[in-house]
Amino acid sequence: MSWDSLNYKKYLNHLIAGCLLVCGISAALAKPVIYDIRGVKGEPLDNVRYYLAALPAIDSQKAEGRAKKIELAVRQAMQAIGYYSPQIKFTYPSEKSNSLQIQIESGKPVLVRQLQVELDGDAQKDPDFLKILSSMDLSIGDAMHHGKYENIKRRLKTLAATHGYFDAKMEKSDVLVYPRDRAADIHIVFKTGHRYRFGEISVDGIAQTKVIQPLFRFKQGDMYDTRKLAELSQSLSQTRYFQVVDVHPQIAESKDYLVPVSVHLEKKKPNQMETGIGFSTDEGPRVQWNWERPWVNDYGHRFSSQIKVAQTTQTVDFSYRIPNKNPIDDYYQLQTTYENVDQDDTRSQKIETGLHYWTTLLGRWQRDYFFKTAYEKYEQGEDSGNSLLFLPGASITRVRSQGGIDPYWGDQQTISVMFSDPIWASDTRFVKIWGRTKWLRTYASKHRLIFRAEQGALLWGNLSEIPASQRFFTGGDQTVRGFGYESISPLDSSGKLSGALNVSAGSLEYNYQVAPKWRIATFVDAGTATNDYTDPWKIGTGIGGRWLTPVGQLRFDLAFGVSEQQVPYRLHFALGPEL
Repeated sequence: MSWDSLNYKKYLNHLIAGCLLVCGISAALAKPVIYDIRGVKGEPLDNVRYYLAALPAIDSQKAEGRAKKIELAVRQAMQAIGYYSPQIKFTYPSEKSNSLQIQIESGKPVLVRQLQVELDGDAQKDPDFLKILSSMDLSIGDAMHHGKYENIKRRLKTLAATHGYFDAKMEKSDVLVYPRDRAADIHIVFKTGHRYRFGEISVDGIAQTKVIQPLFRFKQGDMYDTRKLAELSQSLSQTRYFQVVDVHPQIAESKDYLVPVSVHLEKKKPNQMETGIGFSTDEGPRVQWNWERPWVNDYGHRFSSQIKVAQTTQTVDFSYRIPNKNPIDDYYQLQTTYENVDQDDTRSQKIETGLHYWTTLLGRWQRDYFFKTAYEKYEQGEDSGNSLLFLPGASITRVRSQGGIDPYWGDQQTISVMFSDPIWASDTRFVKIWGRTKWLRTYASKHRLIFRAEQGALLWGNLSEIPASQRFFTGGDQTVRGFGYESISPLDSSGKLSGALNVSAGSLEYNYQVAPKWRIATFVDAGTATNDYTDPWKIGTGIGGRWLTPVGQLRFDLAFGVSEQQVPYRLHFALGPEL
């Protein structure tokens, strides 16, 4: 290779490097244009910003050369919401500025002059389709809004798929716009054809289908509805019988407008075991072991047991569930529990056996009708003894929630009553009534209010004859923060907690969201456990934090017992769902 050739290559490499350097410097010095939009606000402004954001980055000093593309984007944005004749003026950036001023005079919008939506097929008699026609986003006289027009078509198509109009198609969807007349004519023809029905329903994976039959809210020949399939799948999962649930409509195998449905199930393993550890300020550290047999037999009987060991309380629980009308909402339960409590001035050992009948078939309230037998050996302050109680009673509970594991709206109510009387061989007479309510509401997405109230009473009973587990105490994470768990109670003559005939507690809490998974909180709690309401109420207030985890909120609070002369303070920790 000659010396001249080497010099030529060296010169060419230097030239390329220099061009790249100049281009890099130019790109670094280039300032992308910033759009300063004036003359419009609200939805027109938002739409213009959205369309301009979709444009590639434009050098501010080259904005004039891109004016046509920018103007087209602005016009399309305005036309999408009905403004077909906007006046658009640009003020281009100076050498020291990168701001492009866009002055928009929207003018008068095009109005819907004709709106004709026709249904052809079985949908003409479908109440849900008729509801769409009576509640469309557009009406005659409205500004022509192409987003709302598209939404009408989308609602029709979605409902058709949900209701089983599998041959549906948009026969016609025209929008004729007359800018000079400021008028738009809309004509939609949606041809649905026949509505399909449920065909043969096949279930595999279990030998006896009688136990799950009440979960099928449809039968062969009923009108097809995707929501019913989703409800069935959810219900089968809620039984906790199965590790695999697959509800599948076989649309490709439809004949004579009948859709076969296959339900494939796989049972859980015969023995399900899990262990866990946890901590709360009320209980301290705890260890828990659960054992469950989801299928004891083909009739859907289920057995479960739980052992929980905490710092102050140890429990062993055995439960046997027998489905009645519905394995989720209507069943019998035999339950036996052993509980040992060593908490402050309470020493208690209790064995309780109960027969429960649970049902929610009569509404959204879950009802528990029960008959319990409880034997307890206890020491409560100066009182001690052995107690045998036979306790008929009932409780009702309702939980409503929206927002999943981190609800933004919801409430919970529980009311229970039970009776003890020597007439049926109990050692003592009393009526125990207890209720609790909790409300959660969110405002402006970040502001959350939580209200809680609790009331309980022991009627027609002598406190000294009532065992420790049936007396009322309050204080702790779930009642009055700033005070120890169940540390609020009248004192006996020895200065020890005696428990009470009545309990009242309330709380108001405010949360503010500071990050997607974080909230700060402030609260005021008040409560008392008393025999005659002459005892002063205890008041706790403080601040805290809330961190959203996969299993619910981790709540930690610093609370002060401001009702006391020497103000106590406590740190409270709790983990779990808000409702």
